[in-house]
Amino acid sequence: MKKLVFILILIGAFACQDIESCAANDEQGFMILEFRDIESSQAKKVGFVIGSGNTTYSGIYSSDSTLVGLPLDPNSTETSFFFLTDTSSFDLTMGYETQVSIFDEGCDPSFTFMNLDTIQYSFDSLSIPGRITNRQIGTNVQVFF
Repeated sequence: MKKLVFILILIGAFACQDIESCAANDEQGFMILEFRDIESSQAKKVGFVIGSGNTTYSGIYSSDSTLVGLPLDPNSTETSFFFLTDTSSFDLTMGYETQVSIFDEGCDPSFTFMNLDTIQYSFDSLSIPGRITNRQIGTNVQVFF
């Protein structure tokens, strides 16, 4: 009986080593954009149709949204976005450097975007409190309008 328990423990120990740790990856392949009121600097709920290049992302961001995650192109050094409402439109082009990581050989590659900076924007103003994309930073770009 002791032999059987020992064998089962060994099998369990080796099986646990095959568990991929993809979920432990701290990197995220998108930036977090936060909307703020230009006069009060408080979070602002907005409703935009958001797109990049020739792509409009699925869905309209509801008027309850103050934050949105925007995908960055890992094959480029910049990504442009457009924001449309019934009455106005805005654009934003972000520049960055891409770092590719393979966290575990069983996981997909992950991307960290570093040195985020604006190339062009048509909002009233913005700030960049987080120049790197990872789960420890709540907001990368604050847009004021």
